[in-house]
Amino acid sequence: MKVRNITSYINSLLGLALALTPFVLFPVCSSLKPDGSHMGCFYSALFITLMGAVVCLLSLVALKKLTSLCLLLSGACALLSWLVPNRIITLGLCGLCSDPSHPCRASTMPAVGVLVVCVLVVCVLGLIINFIGGSNGR
Repeated sequence: MKVRNITSYINSLLGLALALTPFVLFPVCSSLKPDGSHMGCFYSALFITLMGAVVCLLSLVALKKLTSLCLLLSGACALLSWLVPNRIITLGLCGLCSDPSHPCRASTMPAVGVLVVCVLVVCVLGLIINFIGGSNGR
């Protein structure tokens, strides 16, 4: 098994963990607003789940072709899954509760932060391996 493939497999597992974090591993707040609508953390959880699935899919595509591009895109998607809920990049209804004791701030986002850092490290290592190996596009 090539080292290049190992980074893709690790990244796909991290992407799966990222996708499962907001609803399964470290669930966000389940309460509703007084008007009955979902809080911003629910929409952030949907966004994180989507980005985790995209990271996983891109990592599997990287096994066959476009390795460097897939690594760059999966790193960007992982980073977005942290930037959008924290409102560094504003996207619609996404956001977090203002109370630091709520699950979205106390457990979900710290776990997402760790996973994002791990994905970024694996992506950078994969890009370095591709560059050294002379396989920039695969």
